[in-house]
Amino acid sequence: MDLSYLNEMEDCGAVYYENGSTKDVYAIFQGYQNQVVRFRIWHNPDWTEYGNFADVKKGITRAKLAGMKVLLDFHYSDTWADPGNQLRPAAWQGITDLDILVDSVYNYTFQLLNTLKTENLMPEFVQIGNETNGNILLEEGESLYPNNWSRNVKLFKAGIQATKDVDTSIKTVLHVSDPDNGDWWFSAAKSNGLSEFDIIGLSYYPQWHKQTLAEVGTIVKSLKTKFEKSVWIVETGFPWTLDNNGDAGNILTGESLMDGYLATAQGQKNFLINLNYSVISSGGMGTIYWEPAWVTTSCSTIWGPGSHYENATFFDFDNQLHQGIEYLTYDYSVAPSTSSQVTFYVDMTGVTIVEDVYVTGDFTGTNWQFMKMTAIGNNIYKYTTTLQKGEEGAFIYTVKADWNMALYHEDVPEECALLWGTHRKYVIEGDTEVYAYKWSSCEEITVSVNDNLNNLFTDVYPNPFNERLHIKTSLNGSQNFQIMGMDGRLLIKETSDESFVNTSIWKEGIYLIQWLNGHGQILESRKIVKTIN
Repeated sequence: MDLSYLNEMEDCGAVYYENGSTKDVYAIFQGYQNQVVRFRIWHNPDWTEYGNFADVKKGITRAKLAGMKVLLDFHYSDTWADPGNQLRPAAWQGITDLDILVDSVYNYTFQLLNTLKTENLMPEFVQIGNETNGNILLEEGESLYPNNWSRNVKLFKAGIQATKDVDTSIKTVLHVSDPDNGDWWFSAAKSNGLSEFDIIGLSYYPQWHKQTLAEVGTIVKSLKTKFEKSVWIVETGFPWTLDNNGDAGNILTGESLMDGYLATAQGQKNFLINLNYSVISSGGMGTIYWEPAWVTTSCSTIWGPGSHYENATFFDFDNQLHQGIEYLTYDYSVAPSTSSQVTFYVDMTGVTIVEDVYVTGDFTGTNWQFMKMTAIGNNIYKYTTTLQKGEEGAFIYTVKADWNMALYHEDVPEECALLWGTHRKYVIEGDTEVYAYKWSSCEEITVSVNDNLNNLFTDVYPNPFNERLHIKTSLNGSQNFQIMGMDGRLLIKETSDESFVNTSIWKEGIYLIQWLNGHGQILESRKIVKTIN
């Protein structure tokens, strides 16, 4: 995780929550087994109180206390260094002798790292420059391209040598933006005698970098083989919503979205699991998520008030932790599934069946087909199919394979007719998805993965609900359950055989209740509806 903004956000009043309770962010990430924290450091950022040595030292101290390793990212600038900006610090401007500039890089890097080492805060990884695709440590007006390799190599080597002179155990990282730039950049570096570094670092944001996740893995494998270096995605990001929380425009927009990944908390989690798996299974070190705690506050950045990344953090707009963070605990020895088993159920009690029972919708293809459902008892009908994660669309139940909606299709109530005011909506994100309703009703029916329709797990009522929700299991012993908003925000997580949930302050809308086994795997999911009278 890159938590460079965290100290500033907390000073600006940000409070973070997990399961409704305030919690230290490092404790949250520790609980999800985060291993490495990345911090950027600027030379003398006189435009902000953060990103300087004191701020970074505070962050490293907190990370070390939480048992995490540290990647320290030297920008070698007083402000942001990236593919379009590589301005040297003001203190070094006017230096025309390259040897003096090289000495400046060496001495600054050595002194800072040595100070950290003497205070038992030495980072395990050091990044020599940030997104250094072009020329580095430039004067105002100097060109980023073409790369002056003889000059740049001396500057990189100065930072690397200073780091190793502090402690040979520190692993050094050279970092470029966009996986497609990896081969040519590191080939040129090697041909110009730059090979003393340990790790190839890459930025990968689907907003700007258009490789598929599989292609990222292929690039990682190729770079590792060709250059005999470890490869690390040291920056990535993906939105959990496209909404704004305030007036600040978001950096990540709909241009970030990829086939199979929606702008939801589950979509963000799926993206990160599949990216991380692609990298790790290709021999890479994994990924670092950029700024998961940069939430909106009353403070401003150089771009304006609030946060420009609030829609890509691991916290919702109420600063509640959402499920995006769960990619950290995924078992990467197992390939993640990109498809989902989707089952539609409908309770036809009291309904006249003209011909048979069908379900139709976008999942049947461009030209909708009527899919015949199977009777499984107690007037319940079932249809199962396989869909790709990230798909969404409309569906509806019918009693005849006929397009006369007035005669043969269910009349879906307005509050759950989320598409066109007439059709139900499916959103496919989990390994399994279940849509189970009474005909022409928003009321969901209780089904289990084994089609045992005798309330195997629980009764949840009323549904729709208003002020209070009653959850009761019919099994012996307590059951694990959680309730989330459709944005992925976790509202409650309990283990109980009977629970009365006060929902008076919940917003009107659709929520998801899930029952979990002892390993945290989802046994059953059900949508519930909050209405306001």
